[in-house]
Amino acid sequence: MSSGLRIRDLCQQVIKGRRRFSDTVSAAPCHVDTRFAPITFDRQNALVYPDVVSMEECECIMEDVENVLRRKRYEKGHWDAVITNYREAELNSTRISKESHEVFLRIRKFIQKTYFGNRSIEWLPCHGIDLKKNGVLSAHVDSVKFSGEVVAGLSLNSSSIMRLKMSTNIAKKRTGHIDLYLPPLSLYVLTGSARYDYTHELLPSESTFYSHNLGEVEVGRERRISVIFRDSKGPNNISSP
Repeated sequence: MSSGLRIRDLCQQVIKGRRRFSDTVSAAPCHVDTRFAPITFDRQNALVYPDVVSMEECECIMEDVENVLRRKRYEKGHWDAVITNYREAELNSTRISKESHEVFLRIRKFIQKTYFGNRSIEWLPCHGIDLKKNGVLSAHVDSVKFSGEVVAGLSLNSSSIMRLKMSTNIAKKRTGHIDLYLPPLSLYVLTGSARYDYTHELLPSESTFYSHNLGEVEVGRERRISVIFRDSKGPNNISSP
């Protein structure tokens, strides 16, 4: 891929190819830039899985999210000042199509098998988030009051770059960051230290992602719709470190 390739062109290639979901989902190391990561960072704690849904499934989920959010206005800010210019809602099974619900169950099954093994866990409701093109998702660590060990996100209609940085509690001792390239149809999963000790944020539009395989990719983030998966901090789940 040539340096500076516009991500919108790459998105069109994905859409035209209409890639289908495979039962074998593999993480893509080239989607995670760890050149500036602290030496203690565990690369298995932040992974990106491309093409976990088909384009048809993506369109179905987006339609459901649009219907759920139809009467909601874009919020200028969240109570914790983390996100601006966004809409958000729970995507309960009664509010979405059977097809979308089955996709969510499949993704949950994959996460549970990959990250929890045979351990029984409980799930929080999926959340649909619609972030405007000029919306901002600032650096934060997801609350541990109710959410458990995994934070995962399905990216639907726009590519973006997620940056992980050590939280302020430990940043004085170590510096550095990790960038995750999140193309449409991909799933990112944060666990372990990346879940608890690192903040995550979305970089502004026109930011650049780099990896040895992809080279430099300029990411023109558009309006972004995503679905968030979190396990519950219940009695069957291991508590945070």
